[in-house]
Amino acid sequence: MKKRLLQAAIAAALTVAFAVPAFANPFADVPAKHWAYDAVNKLAEAGVVEGYGDGTFKGDKTMTRYEMAQIVAKAMNKNLNADQQATVDQLSQEFASELNTLGVRVETLENKMEDMTKLSGDARVRYGDVQDGVSGLDYRARFGVDGKINDNIKFNARLTTGNINAKEDNSSTSIALDTANVGFHAIGLDNTIGRQDIFLGSGAIMDGTLNGIASQVGGLTVFAGNTKEDDRVYAAEYGTEILGTKLTADFLKNDTTDEKQYGANAEFGVGKNVSANVEYVKNDTTGADAKAYGIKLNKLGLSATYRDAEAGAFTSYSTLNEGLVDFDATGAIKGMEYQYDKDLDKNVNLNVKYQDFDNMAHRTAATVSVKF
Repeated sequence: MKKRLLQAAIAAALTVAFAVPAFANPFADVPAKHWAYDAVNKLAEAGVVEGYGDGTFKGDKTMTRYEMAQIVAKAMNKNLNADQQATVDQLSQEFASELNTLGVRVETLENKMEDMTKLSGDARVRYGDVQDGVSGLDYRARFGVDGKINDNIKFNARLTTGNINAKEDNSSTSIALDTANVGFHAIGLDNTIGRQDIFLGSGAIMDGTLNGIASQVGGLTVFAGNTKEDDRVYAAEYGTEILGTKLTADFLKNDTTDEKQYGANAEFGVGKNVSANVEYVKNDTTGADAKAYGIKLNKLGLSATYRDAEAGAFTSYSTLNEGLVDFDATGAIKGMEYQYDKDLDKNVNLNVKYQDFDNMAHRTAATVSVKF
């Protein structure tokens, strides 16, 4: 019986060899001269077979009914011609019991995962240095909880230590409730009420937390609430993609200081594994603006950005103010920023940033972040 099942699998592989060319062999144990080489490659390219974690296909391994049912399930989701569909229909009848069991298992697992309270967290170690010898080392740890109250209401909460300076006595450092909010769907909007993260554009306009409400429909999100500084703010962001270009438009109004900012960002590909970014920010109150032009080598994790900002273009909410060394991003900025991102391991990332702006000390920062 097992031999017939393996023969059926081979027959399916040859029959359901979708109309795609054979690509480079993805499996180390399938030689180019093997009679099933093209069929295996086509099935792998079509996503029907994935092989094993060690990069092998193990074609001589006895196939179980459940393994065969998984192949049939993937084939059922492909665009097939009449002959291919007939073969898959026959196989689906043969493995109806296993397919049904797999479907029940998957559906049950998804439902259980959706209903479970999820625990997550992240930690960061950061070092910063500037030309005049000022440097520092700090730490931060955050712990989050996400859960589902019912089919329409979800909650989120996150505790944080804040930035703990390694050179200071932090015995009095307390753990703060960084976010605490409830999400729900109403009148066609996805809403979040409570303390929540707000990130506008690339963070040049705002990167912080807000006590208030956010409502989203399609690509549009509107915010209203108070910041940590107790400033009353209103904001909006619209994002879309046109011809492969990601476009974002942002607005922020500080009702406390009567300050307004507008921003626009565009990200697009300029070659294989190379992307570019263009950003513009305008402070309507001060009349100052800021421009940024960047390019990134995606595979290498290297990026370079040229910034040209007039004094007063940014506010204290900007990501540019985030750092170990005192840095007033509300002043004039002109020069280059270089960045390197590297995944050291699963859920472990290294970020190195160097800023060389006119009329201010050069800044270097290295950050190791982990997620769990």
